[in-house]
Amino acid sequence: MNKILIFGGSGFLGSFITKLLLNNGYEICVVCRNLAKAADNLIQHKNLTIKKIDIFAEDSVKALIAKHDIIINLIGKLYEEKRNDFQKYHVDFPRILATYTKNKKLIHLSALAIENSSKSSFYAKTKLAGEQAIIQESKNYIIIKPSIIFGENDNFFNLFARISKFSPFLPLIGGGKTLFSPIYAEDIANSILILCESSNYKNQIFEAYGDENVSFKEILEFILQVTRKKRMLVTLPFKIAKFEAKILHFCKIYLLTEDQVELLKYDNISKGKYNNINSLKINLTNYKNIVPNYLK
Repeated sequence: MNKILIFGGSGFLGSFITKLLLNNGYEICVVCRNLAKAADNLIQHKNLTIKKIDIFAEDSVKALIAKHDIIINLIGKLYEEKRNDFQKYHVDFPRILATYTKNKKLIHLSALAIENSSKSSFYAKTKLAGEQAIIQESKNYIIIKPSIIFGENDNFFNLFARISKFSPFLPLIGGGKTLFSPIYAEDIANSILILCESSNYKNQIFEAYGDENVSFKEILEFILQVTRKKRMLVTLPFKIAKFEAKILHFCKIYLLTEDQVELLKYDNISKGKYNNINSLKINLTNYKNIVPNYLK
């Protein structure tokens, strides 16, 4: 039985992946920041262990890695609560993992279309640097680069559905023209299962995007249609959005950050540089078939 170590395995995407791997007979150790939250998010299972460690304490990380066959890294930050969070979690930690995994399989979750947005987004810049650290240090890596991920408890469709409950309008940042290619969390989980079970994939990069490119405006219209709410869609220029994000950040409200506004200046779709996960024989799931089930 392969033993799998998952960093960040109790979060939104991690819960999908952990559950699927447990159901397929793997012995899983999940490393998380909040033990109580992890216990709530994950099902109890005889093959599941949940641990809390300092992920920047290299001796602790090294000792855990030594006991497992496959390492999966899902840790990432959407915003910086403290200075240099992006650098620490997106670059320094992946470098630690790559250093101590040696020939063990390392599966790392990055982000789609960060090559262009890294010019002005620190999130994208550090995500890209994290990929490079793994490529340079690891001898057996697989990197997955998803577009926005949907599924029950996601932080995208659910976020704007919640905002529509109390706000008379929804913001079309930059006019709502940014393109996304939503990918189902379960499809990513299935691709990781295949990558864990096969020895045919080594030192490769995969993208993870759905079967349809859709604009930010179209997504908001879809959310309003599903939730049966009538709300105005108000264009919010990037400059004004950044100013409002700065105020929110000052108040420690991380609903929208200046860096996220920068990301919205670039399409979050594939340029065809790498194979999509459907090359692993994954049948892609359209967001329109899943999102209504949990937004309603």
